[in-house]
Amino acid sequence: MVARSLHPDGHAVQVRLELSYWEGLDEICRREDLTPDELCADVQERMNQQSRRGAQPGVSLANALRVFVVGYFRQAATERGHARAGHGQGDPFVSTPFDSLSVASDA
Repeated sequence: MVARSLHPDGHAVQVRLELSYWEGLDEICRREDLTPDELCADVQERMNQQSRRGAQPGVSLANALRVFVVGYFRQAATERGHARAGHGQGDPFVSTPFDSLSVASDA
């Protein structure tokens, strides 16, 4: 877990995310020409709007950012991209951070 200080509403807030989520967030910010503070402010505002409508009250900013990052990249995933990554061949770990890890047997 990596903690960063963000300022989505002008006030500092500590957010702890796994490194891969920070990397994804940074990539999204580069693509969308936003700062992490701007993107987090938008996510936080959307969380507040959902909360006012009664949907998902009490979701932390860290969890909302995780959901956002996964959703962003899922929307960009295509069948062609999955095939290029070697997905769909019965090994869901190929081309992931867990690709090179071997599973130890408890036997």
